[in-house]
Amino acid sequence: MKARDTGLTFALGLLLLFSVPIGLAQQPEASDSGKWMLEITQANQAPNYLQLEDGPYEAQSGFNDLDWQPEWNRADKTIPQASGLEFKYRMQGTTVTVRVLLTFDSPASPPGSVEELPIGNYEIHPGESIAVAHLSRFGLQPVQVKVVTAKPPHATQPEIVNKTSSMLAEKVDQDRAEYKLFLRNTSELAVNAVMISVLDGNGRCKVHNQSAFTGWFISPDSTRELHLSLPVPDKDEGVLGADGESCSDTTHGFPASPQSINSSAMGAPEIVIEAVDFEDGTYEGDDQKAALLEGGRLGREIERARITTMVEKQIASTQPDGIDKLASVQSQASALPNNADPAALESIMARFPTVPDSAKEAIKQAIQDGLAMEKGIFLGNLRLYQFELAKQLASEPSLQHWWDTTKGRCDWLARPGSCGKE
Repeated sequence: MKARDTGLTFALGLLLLFSVPIGLAQQPEASDSGKWMLEITQANQAPNYLQLEDGPYEAQSGFNDLDWQPEWNRADKTIPQASGLEFKYRMQGTTVTVRVLLTFDSPASPPGSVEELPIGNYEIHPGESIAVAHLSRFGLQPVQVKVVTAKPPHATQPEIVNKTSSMLAEKVDQDRAEYKLFLRNTSELAVNAVMISVLDGNGRCKVHNQSAFTGWFISPDSTRELHLSLPVPDKDEGVLGADGESCSDTTHGFPASPQSINSSAMGAPEIVIEAVDFEDGTYEGDDQKAALLEGGRLGREIERARITTMVEKQIASTQPDGIDKLASVQSQASALPNNADPAALESIMARFPTVPDSAKEAIKQAIQDGLAMEKGIFLGNLRLYQFELAKQLASEPSLQHWWDTTKGRCDWLARPGSCGKE
C-alpha cells in the first residue's frame, strides 16, 4: 500500500401513434423478477436496456440524446421541438405495459421540470416487439421496443485483472446492459473511491470512477455490489484512456494499457480493477488512475471547507434565522466557483511524481468534478429541507438546526452522525 502526504407535467391528450407487432415468441409460464429487460432501439443506434421487475409499481426512464433528423418536419407547428423521449413501464405476470411520452423543456415551469405529451400506451409480452411509428412528425427517428431476456445469449465470462492487493472480486453477474461486480474490501481501511475499466472483445472500453455521496464507499472487511455499464458501440471506442468516463480519450497524458489492447484484440472481455483510494489517503493500483481519484477527493474536501465557512459565517450573522437565511445560503453556495486552485493541482502532482505533466488537465478536471459534486450534494440536501418545509413537516425553518443536525451531508430528517464519516 503506497502512502501519501498529509493530508415534471401537462398532457395534450392525443393518442398520436400506434403499435406495430413485429414478431411473436412462445410465452413463458411465468416471469421471474429480474429475468426480463425492455430493449429500446432507435434507428441504427445501439439498444438501451431497462430492467423489468414483476410488480404493480411503474418505473420510468428518459432519453435526451436522441437521433433528431437534420431537417425537422413536424406536422403540428404549434408543438415545439421535443427535448427527449420518456418511457414509463411495469411488468405484471407476463404482461409489460409501456407508456411513451415526448418531453419538452418548459421555461414557464420551475427549473429542471419538463412538460409531457403522451404518445401511446402499449402491452407487450416476452418475445414480442412493437414499433413506435411516425416519430418523424416530431423530428425523431422510429423507435422499436422489445421484451428480451436479461441475460445476453452466449455471454462470455469476463476476465478479472486486479491491480490492487486489498480488493477481491467475489462474484460477477451480467445482463445486457452491465456487469454486477461484488467487490470485497479485505483491508482494515474504508475505501473512499475505486476506478474500474470494462473492456469488451471488440476494442471498446469504459472507465468507471465510483465513490459514495456520503460515508465510505466500502467499509473495512465488507462487500459492495458495483454496477458497471458495458461499452456502447459507436460511442465507447479505442484503447484504455483515463478521462473517467470513456476509454476513447487518451489525450490527457495517460498512455494506453498494453495489456488491455492485447486482450481486446483477442476478443476477451475484461474487468480491470485499476486503483483504489482509502480513507487515510493511501492507495493501491495504478499511480495515474489513483491520482485522478485523489484529485476528486481533494476537490470535495476543498469545497466542503468552503461551504462550512460560508454557512457558519451566515449563522453568526445578524440576519434572523429562517427562510430568508436559508435562501441566502443557497444563493451563496450556488455562486461558489468550480475552478481548481493551481496549488491544489500542484499538490497532487507532487504526491504522484511518476505522473507526467501532460496529465495535469485530467487531474485538474478531476478536482473540478469533486468541487461540483460536493456543491451539488449540499444544494440538493438544502433543497430537500426547503421542500419538506413547504410540506409543513418542519414548522420552524432554521439554518442553525439543519446545519447542526446534518452538517449539510444528508437530509434534515437524519439524526446527528447518520450521514457517515469522511
